[in-house]
Amino acid sequence: MNYVFLLLAGKSLRFGGDTPKQFLLVNNQYIFEYPLKTFDSLKEIAKIFLVCDEEHYSFLNNYLKTQKFNHEVSLVLGGKTRQESVYNGLKTLQYSTISGDNVLFHDACRPLVRRHEILDIIKALNTYEGVSLAVPLFDSLCKENNMLIDKSIKRENLMKLQTPQAFKFDIIYKAHKKAIEMKENSYTDDTSLLLANGARIKLVEGSIFNFKITTKDDLILFNKLVEGYDFD
Repeated sequence: MNYVFLLLAGKSLRFGGDTPKQFLLVNNQYIFEYPLKTFDSLKEIAKIFLVCDEEHYSFLNNYLKTQKFNHEVSLVLGGKTRQESVYNGLKTLQYSTISGDNVLFHDACRPLVRRHEILDIIKALNTYEGVSLAVPLFDSLCKENNMLIDKSIKRENLMKLQTPQAFKFDIIYKAHKKAIEMKENSYTDDTSLLLANGARIKLVEGSIFNFKITTKDDLILFNKLVEGYDFD
């Protein structure tokens, strides 16, 4: 089975404003609803979890009562960090999964993920322990120092990771549990956690449209793209 965790607990500190960007309305839909509905449309998905902060738990609980979905959608209270939020989500499945079950993590602020990208991720898990969408970097890169170029960086073999990221449940759960027990709490990405445990992570090429809304400019771009967008 494939379980999805949609991560909504971020505070949007870089974005600014009083409302976290995943809860902003665009074309009469909350931003988090776009990826939620995409995952919900896939028969390959068994269940969806919304991982949220305490401040928005009541709002989302009421929201779910007014909606109809193809799958069961449940809430999970997140933590102070992304790593802690993911672990809280994984703990909800620790007694109900069987060998071979998969978990997918997706940023709620990547609203334009396509169905075929999700299916490509799931398919790759037949061979690998972990999978992530990624896109090549085409721009010239540099390291800066006080907004002066300090060093040029070669872009060959560099990829920009996206979500969804997907993993065998038993492997990712053990890795997170080990990190918590050893008080290793600096992982901002699940692939880096698994790499530290010797796992093989497969990259599946994604799309530039699956960008994360981080700045006001990203939101403007999303508004321009979403009308008539093909989510297949």
